Amino acid sequence: MNTPTVDFLVRAAREFRRGGWVFTGFHWPVLAGQLAHALAGEPFVQVFEAGAGCWEAGTAVPTSTTDYPAYANALGWRATTSDVLLGMARRFDRVVLDASNIDVLGRVNSSFLGPREKPSVRLPGGGGAPDVAAAARELVWLHGGSDLRRIQDRVEHVTAAPGSHSLVRMHTRWGSVRLGAQPRLEELAEAAPGTDDFVAHLRGLGVDVSSPESRTEVSSEDRRAAAQVLAEAAGRGYAVARRAHAELEVLR
Repeated sequence: MNTPTVDFLVRAAREFRRGGWVFTGFHWPVLAGQLAHALAGEPFVQVFEAGAGCWEAGTAVPTSTTDYPAYANALGWRATTSDVLLGMARRFDRVVLDASNIDVLGRVNSSFLGPREKPSVRLPGGGGAPDVAAAARELVWLHGGSDLRRIQDRVEHVTAAPGSHSLVRMHTRWGSVRLGAQPRLEELAEAAPGTDDFVAHLRGLGVDVSSPESRTEVSSEDRRAAAQVLAEAAGRGYAVARRAHAELEVLR
């Protein structure tokens, strides 16, 4: 069954289920954190930028990291935004952030495309990502799109970058990659559409693609849980969830 978006979300959610305290960025990380509570694994605390910590799934999929009514049922106030980003960041077991445009060194561009003075595209910006990414012990980037051009040798502008001490990994619909000075393809979804193009693209960027592990199958139960989260997220205005509609139909 080819459901690359759904399977990507399940694998991203498993990062939370490794346990501990997990900082959660907006977009794919919010969806992955919501789904994680329905999967098997270790207990975890999901921490948002504005200081909220959650021990269970919200009653609704949050539309932002400050959508307090969506997760008021699970809310435990931890700190202010500055405390979370500057004081607590080094204490998180892992940091999970969205990757719009990313390079093999683990740096992202979410500011703009083109010349700074007159950019061709303006992007949402980094929010607290620069501070928390730089301080992260383990940084997980989620790249859920299908445009390989967004995975680059060097990003045009650096919005956020990991510290030199950070363990950095990227999840995609095709596989997962260890990023840094010696980037390496760790895991490959051999049956996913576009996998060959993904491997060729990484090779062209200087990534070691010689010995990835094959991905294990995602269970039907986990797929159904992901489909439920994506269906709710589509109703809450998530464009990425609406684009996954065709995959959701397969699972019904």
